[in-house]
Amino acid sequence: MELKEYKCEVLIIGAGPAGLSAGVYCGRANRSTIILDGKEPSALEKTKEIQNWLGEADIGGLELLKKFRKHAESFDNVEIIKGDVIALMVGMGMNMVSTRNANITADVVLIATGTGVRKEVIKGESGLIGFGVSYCALCDGPLFKERNVYLYGSDEEVLEDALALDQMGCITHIITNVGFNDLPELASEVKEKGIEIIDNMEIVEAISDSDGLIQKILCKTIKTEQEDQEIKEYELACLFILSHIPSNSIFKKAGVELNENGNVAADENQQTNIQGVYAAGDVTGGLFQVIFAAAEGARAGINACKYLRKVKKE
Repeated sequence: MELKEYKCEVLIIGAGPAGLSAGVYCGRANRSTIILDGKEPSALEKTKEIQNWLGEADIGGLELLKKFRKHAESFDNVEIIKGDVIALMVGMGMNMVSTRNANITADVVLIATGTGVRKEVIKGESGLIGFGVSYCALCDGPLFKERNVYLYGSDEEVLEDALALDQMGCITHIITNVGFNDLPELASEVKEKGIEIIDNMEIVEAISDSDGLIQKILCKTIKTEQEDQEIKEYELACLFILSHIPSNSIFKKAGVELNENGNVAADENQQTNIQGVYAAGDVTGGLFQVIFAAAEGARAGINACKYLRKVKKE
């Protein structure tokens, strides 16, 4: 799979109410805009019914979200693509954002990821991002040729990335917290390639060596009625985590300031501490209501366009 290259004026990370609202305003301003739709569903999508959205006495969350999306997609200059951010570089003129299958450069970045995955799932994970913990096998796999790498997850993407790493020459293993029979059909092809699949196993901790690089992982078996939990450890050069992406940790690593609650800090104009980087909606904390998220998205979109006019001297 080749990495696609995109270039836009505004990159909006998140396709919930805040992100789509910002997209509408950027679309109306005729700015080339990409909205990145991540794997984690919007909180609105998971809401059974909404009874306080102005103009709709009672509407399902998914139905309302579809209306927002259709509105944003009605602009020719707005494109929605699938992907989660696994790395970003902001505040250096042109901003660069990477997903597992794309590199995107943008003049402005607008963070609207919602509450997302708030905490690391594996102890020690966030401190080892870039030091042996990765969220992109295609990006970092070539660095670990002929070395032990482990992938952690349970969907088809994990299996596809395992095959890609194997082709790159990595000594590849999969750890999954489901049984082998619960994996997608591709698991059989992966196994035939000689790639080890360790099923019914959960990673609990990533441990570094004296140089701060990942050295080993501690795992425990998923407890069943017949068996007691067993702790195992595996030495490795890299752990690719595909079960989740702790977005706020990635933003913090890029220099975006978080507040004491771990939310992205933004001022009254939705501006973060970095010029040209905005944030809106639940990712900033506050009142977790659709109308507030949409309003913040609108404000962020308006101010992002003002910023573009200023820097482009239009």
